[in-house]
Amino acid sequence: MPKTASQLTILEVKALRKPGLHPVGGAPGLQLQISPSGARSWVARLTVGKRVNSSGLAVQHRRDFGLGSLGDVSLAQAREKARLLRIKVAENVDPLAEKMVAKAQAANARAAAISVTAAVEGFIEDMKGKWVRDPKGVSKRLAMLGTFITPVIGTLRVADVEAGHVVKVLRPVWETSPATAERLASLLRNTFDWCKAHKYRNDNPAATEILNKLLPKLREGGKHPSLPFALLPAFMRDLRARDGMSAHALEVTILSALRTNESLGAEWSELDFESRVWTVPRSRMKVKRDVHRVPLEGSLLDLLKRMHSVRTGNLIFPGAGSSGPLSDGAMLELLKEMKPLDKDGRRVVTHGYRATFSTWCSEATDHPSEVREMALAHKIKNQTEASYRRGDLLEKRRSLMADWSRFCDGV
Repeated sequence: MPKTASQLTILEVKALRKPGLHPVGGAPGLQLQISPSGARSWVARLTVGKRVNSSGLAVQHRRDFGLGSLGDVSLAQAREKARLLRIKVAENVDPLAEKMVAKAQAANARAAAISVTAAVEGFIEDMKGKWVRDPKGVSKRLAMLGTFITPVIGTLRVADVEAGHVVKVLRPVWETSPATAERLASLLRNTFDWCKAHKYRNDNPAATEILNKLLPKLREGGKHPSLPFALLPAFMRDLRARDGMSAHALEVTILSALRTNESLGAEWSELDFESRVWTVPRSRMKVKRDVHRVPLEGSLLDLLKRMHSVRTGNLIFPGAGSSGPLSDGAMLELLKEMKPLDKDGRRVVTHGYRATFSTWCSEATDHPSEVREMALAHKIKNQTEASYRRGDLLEKRRSLMADWSRFCDGV
């Protein structure tokens, strides 16, 4: 029979000082472990089946099971834990294997309880403190969630998502809007990394190496699909027949020739209806040299005045159900519904209308190229010219934008 250790009292246990294992009795295999640093914890040393040693012989397999620290688990509790472990071993139950099964079951239960939408929201909530330099970081990601992810895979369990589901979310914007596709892929990839960290799943179906095998190479730069300018008046009639914030945002973006982010972040305080000028702040411009003044003429001025009369806040284009602006995905979804195509049969993207404006200006008007470039807020590539350029050609651009408005109206 195995030796039975003397049953120590709690005072005798606390009096132990020497680093190592000290049998305390009261339960088979129960010992107090004292580390070199003086930390104290309970250990149950039990024989669990057999193992093959280095000589190839079957010997008893002894394992140490941690029962908690002396500060957290009393002597009586440690003895009871050791006693219950001994019973399991006697019934041929491996406590360690049982613990691993229970842990896996708990992970499966957590995964079963969380949807993709909830996971993205959880990731955003945990990470928002790291986006202090991007005050709209949360609203932009929530907008992508609502526009692209939730409608497609939002209700799926995180554990059930496969790479094909991720591709289904990305494909609509992969070739038409590379910048949006890249941001969306990043959000999905980071969300599933977050899921791995929380034990909701063990892999990442949005990993770059996986998507590289399932999707074509993401287009870098190049020309955005744009509508031939001769087709624009008909497109504008179709657009104006639609109601809603996305339609208004797209019309304003086209009429102002602004970039998507420059128009969507607009606030009413930037508009001066009396002088008919929209001043876009430097912080929202791609070329951060100065503010950009947009002359308000024709249909652009009329639309903004109508919207101003029914405004509900300072944002001109508020997002649905959020405190931030409308997402660029909302306009992409509208274009997907309207199906305008470029000359090569590709679906037109929002940024492509700047190319439509530029081509119309070059081929159908006598307005100077420098006026066109200033209207597009392009960077002056010639450094000498840039150093001498002082004005922004506002009045010349006013004439250009009035002509553009009339052309869009089909006049």
